[in-house]
Amino acid sequence: MNVVVELRLPHDEFALGELFSYRSDIRIELERIVPTRECSMPFVWVATDDTSFLADITPETPALESIAVLSETENGALCRLVWSDSAQGIHEILTGQDATLLDTVGNEEGWLFRIRFPDHDSTTRFREACDERSISYEVRRIYPVDEFPTKRYGLTDEQREALSTAFASGYFHVPRKTSLSELAETLDISPQAASGRLRRGLERMLEATLLPRSDSVESREG
Repeated sequence: MNVVVELRLPHDEFALGELFSYRSDIRIELERIVPTRECSMPFVWVATDDTSFLADITPETPALESIAVLSETENGALCRLVWSDSAQGIHEILTGQDATLLDTVGNEEGWLFRIRFPDHDSTTRFREACDERSISYEVRRIYPVDEFPTKRYGLTDEQREALSTAFASGYFHVPRKTSLSELAETLDISPQAASGRLRRGLERMLEATLLPRSDSVESREG
């Protein structure tokens, strides 16, 4: 049975933690929900009001070869990562495991990883690999994959990406810290498409959290 494991790690237990030595108040999100075997975490969103430090970064960790800024807004930058073939640490473990990285967020408190494993045996192998490399982490939660929020709320991957990017970039703040056009540019879609994804995603979340299941079914059938 597929399970989702939520892990908390200190900054220095993941290669991108060195970014916090430049700015401690940033927020980092690994972009896209992709299998680690097919595409090893190539994009990262760095939420900050000053992206100038990103241009001068030369990764000191052997796990990363380069960090390149692809696009910038007033509220952050989308960057592309090039990982080393000889990468060590949790990135290398995940790449070698039959696991899918669902979500990764870093802030001043550390890292939060959400990882999907095909079964409990694979979580044991992951734990043993981390122990061998002396990687410290805290397990916050383990639950069946059908309880993962995107499944529970009925969100598509595109809707979740739009909502999480909008939240991280301050779109829902009052006053807003980013415009719909800037959000659409970050998502690489049109403003109309971005607006539609936000609206449909919010509708699904509100329906799942505010309406009883019977009312939800009736509203779909009516």
